[in-house]
Amino acid sequence: MGMSSDVRSQLELLREYGIKPTRRRGQNFLLDGNLARAIALDILTLGRNVLELGAGGGALTRPLLEAGARVRAIEVDRGLCTILAEEFGGAEGFTLQEGDIAKLDWEGELSATGDNPVLAGNLPYVLTSEVLFALADHRARVAGGVFMVQKEVAQRLVAGPGSKEYGVLSVILGSHFECELVRTVSASVFWPRPDVTSAIVRLIPRRDVWDDQEFGAFKGVIKFLFNQRRKQLTRILKARLGDADAVREILEAAAIEPSDRPEQVDRGRLRDLARRVGKWEVS
Repeated sequence: MGMSSDVRSQLELLREYGIKPTRRRGQNFLLDGNLARAIALDILTLGRNVLELGAGGGALTRPLLEAGARVRAIEVDRGLCTILAEEFGGAEGFTLQEGDIAKLDWEGELSATGDNPVLAGNLPYVLTSEVLFALADHRARVAGGVFMVQKEVAQRLVAGPGSKEYGVLSVILGSHFECELVRTVSASVFWPRPDVTSAIVRLIPRRDVWDDQEFGAFKGVIKFLFNQRRKQLTRILKARLGDADAVREILEAAAIEPSDRPEQVDRGRLRDLARRVGKWEVS
């Protein structure tokens, strides 16, 4: 048995099952079918094994399955799980896991999704960073990600040095993925209508895969530095390491000016810097 062929709008479907948006879970349901199909195509450019995070009422699940993707849907809301099970339970390539993204067994879910899975979904704001860092943590196992996020998060992902948006997300995610802002999304396509503009971002893995030891050290250094993003790197490192001569040598070797601030330095030089200070266990 395949998925339900009864064509209803997403709003009709949600109302049929008695679903009402829950503010506590940050639920804003995508109603625009054309946009859902466009996002599905964005995902399929990366791969056909999809781990859909927060599948909701299946607005994105349906076009993915119709296009031949294998979808493992994660959803915490029991009422929405009922919709997903009844609408798609018999579809080839569909599996459903009732679970909370905040408590997800990433290793287990990635394995259950299949080889080189694509992570995708409309992310609640409070979980966006957690999901993005999980994508980075599992960078060697995934084919990338396509997410609906708040526009301000998308701008941070694609930001370059010298801009006010350039920060931890820009550096850590941008060091492992080509981050693209694919399109902005009007609040009018959601129920209920959010107070913010959203955007679709696509993250494509870079070929240079780091080992876990370097990545862990890099992540710690970057978070430490950007907690003081407007201070000069000389001051930050001297306060931490206590050796002015060593700091001067490190910065010179990484081609960083003593007066540079973290927000002014590109990802490549920050990676070089992190390699050089790693032995001091900056975290």
